[in-house]
Amino acid sequence: MESNRAWERLREQGLRMTPLKKEVVGLFLDGACGLTARDIMDRLSTGVHISSVHRCLASLEKAGFLRPDRNDDGVHRYRCSRQFYPDHGHFRCAGCGRRFPVHYRLPEAFLREIESSGGFRIEGSDLILEGKCNKCAGSED
Repeated sequence: MESNRAWERLREQGLRMTPLKKEVVGLFLDGACGLTARDIMDRLSTGVHISSVHRCLASLEKAGFLRPDRNDDGVHRYRCSRQFYPDHGHFRCAGCGRRFPVHYRLPEAFLREIESSGGFRIEGSDLILEGKCNKCAGSED
């Protein structure tokens, strides 16, 4: 989604778009995903305190722009909600622990079959593939 349109939708929900929120929204609309508060702070152009980043993330989560995922390490990693950025999965490297976005679209027939056979209503999906990235796989040779 174009950033101006995203900001407009967030403003319609009553969110005040501060320079920090605009920069964080821009990071995620540019494809950033699976970032911790510290990762986000490190990518910002201006120095801000980590507590400001946490308040910003909480505000964007409440507005429905971000959703947190808690990984095995117990740390929240944020991703854009599907109404603002298309569904995608991740590849998690078992060697170095890095996460890489994997753009996919699960077949609608597959999702409908799961809904009808299990009595579910699917609102989103999260695909996590595991293995070794090229760098880690290459170091085994």
